[in-house]
Amino acid sequence: MAKLKSQAIRVVELKEHEYLQLVENTIKLEALKIAGIEKMAIYKAMEHILNNQHIDILIKPLSRRYR
Repeated sequence: MAKLKSQAIRVVELKEHEYLQLVENTIKLEALKIAGIEKMAIYKAMEHILNNQHIDILIKPLSRRYR
């Protein structure tokens, strides 16, 4: 869950299990980089999408149903 506290200071609140999943995913990605995934086309495609902002990361859910 992300919450915008003010225009100057942005704070992201994470539940404990979300934080642990973020750490686990980061470790997995670093291990894949060591294994050489950066040379593969799928990694390059992911980097292209993230760097060129082809996706929108929303701060608030679109519907309360998805909270």
